[in-house]
Amino acid sequence: MNKLTGSFVWVSCSLILFLTACNSFEYSPNQVFDRNSPQYLNRKSLQRLAESVKDDTIRFVLTGDSQREYTHSEELVRTVNNIPGVDFVLLAGDISDFGLLQEMEWVNEIFSKLKMPYIGVIGNHDLVANGEKVFKRMFGELNFSFVYGGVKFVCHNTNSREAAFDGSVPDLPWLREQFKAEDGVTAYIGVAHVPPNNGDFDTSLSEQYVNVINNSPNTLAALFAHTHSKNLFYPGRGNIPYVVTNAIENREFVLIEIINGKFSFKNISY
Repeated sequence: MNKLTGSFVWVSCSLILFLTACNSFEYSPNQVFDRNSPQYLNRKSLQRLAESVKDDTIRFVLTGDSQREYTHSEELVRTVNNIPGVDFVLLAGDISDFGLLQEMEWVNEIFSKLKMPYIGVIGNHDLVANGEKVFKRMFGELNFSFVYGGVKFVCHNTNSREAAFDGSVPDLPWLREQFKAEDGVTAYIGVAHVPPNNGDFDTSLSEQYVNVINNSPNTLAALFAHTHSKNLFYPGRGNIPYVVTNAIENREFVLIEIINGKFSFKNISY
């Protein structure tokens, strides 16, 4: 190695080390994580929720489709922070538009300013490219559940199109187990991104899906996003409300209350 080549190598290595140290060196837009990427956000939120002081009212927000809506997401956070007694926020999918790490980090940075924990649910856009890997590392599993105030929230993947409608999404055997009667649970709520009356849901599974949710010991509601417009419908022969929230781009979310086992909700514009 001559003197000129040696100097070039030294300068190049120094530049790479400098950029890496400053965290300004982006390896790929499809990278799954970097050294500052948050991890286990849902687990941390549920731990925080478990340690919170509870009363006789469960009050929470259903929102979704934060994709590329950073300004409106900041407005949502400010609005929700001014509502007294909100226990947690459900961000029901399409956190990102292209499944990119940077998108999910930007949204998390905004939602981390909430006074209460927020819980992320997988959406179809979050599954683009390496999105599933990013989501799992940052938020956790695609199907999970938690119990709060005696109510079991079953958060699950209904993005059938991204599974090529192969019959695996939603995972009905898993859902059947989740909606079975169990000690300490008085009611159930399903949470997902794509509602069962949408073309992105596997129509060959929709009837079974509705039966699983409606035939549990005491389902209060099923909650969705995805359509970018609010909706309420009652599939099957039951009277279980299927509530769809508006998208963040339309500056509206759903505020839900459960008091003495009674489910109620209203749409909030901001």
